[in-house]
Amino acid sequence: MKTKLLLLLLCLVISVPAFSQNEKDHTTLEEVQVSPPEFTGIEGATRFLNGENANVSLLSQYMLNHVTYPEIDIESIREGKEIIRFTVHPDGSLTDFVVVNSVSPSIDQEVINAIKTTEGMWKPGYNNETIVPMEKEFSIVFKIPGTRSLQSLAASRYKRGSKLLLIKENPKRALRHFEQGLVYVPADKPMLLLHGVCLYELGDKEQACQDWNRIKALGGIEAEGWLENFCEMKGYAEMTEIISK
Repeated sequence: MKTKLLLLLLCLVISVPAFSQNEKDHTTLEEVQVSPPEFTGIEGATRFLNGENANVSLLSQYMLNHVTYPEIDIESIREGKEIIRFTVHPDGSLTDFVVVNSVSPSIDQEVINAIKTTEGMWKPGYNNETIVPMEKEFSIVFKIPGTRSLQSLAASRYKRGSKLLLIKENPKRALRHFEQGLVYVPADKPMLLLHGVCLYELGDKEQACQDWNRIKALGGIEAEGWLENFCEMKGYAEMTEIISK
């Protein structure tokens, strides 16, 4: 297990110079101006979230008035950040709902049902001057007053998962802690990185690559090396041969 992890890190480091060497080899592409979909169902409303000194978006204001924290989740103390992805079409209709980060099945359904009520309240997305269907993500935090912060809960899960993965060499048990940690902080890049390592160790390459692609989309931690070596198959055959020995 330790040999595998060291190999993963080595491949990541080795891959970085390759990118810098190829930076000069590029083709100039015509600039595409993308305008994402905009929710226009509420006009002129202002509201502050949790007393913070920042205006909430129109969609967030709408959702705060149309989403109810399910009692079953309050009683079970299910907390976290729910993220839903969907497609906004030129006529304002919404389709292709995907749960990107789930707090619970009941919360998934509650948020999706609320988003569906916004049909017809959207300005569609544009590629240059062409109206096109375009994806949109919406996130909302479910937090019970008086409980520990989501960041504190996530840090505890990360610590336990890291110990199980890196010291105990038990990716299956570690995975459960990282999964719960991501419910609390789905954009945490170190958590996503080790969650992907666990999945890869357990043979789920597809899901591992999804984690690393998510890191790439978020920016920050260098995920290109992981994607190139383990998801895009460059050097993959050589890597598996070394591990098998």
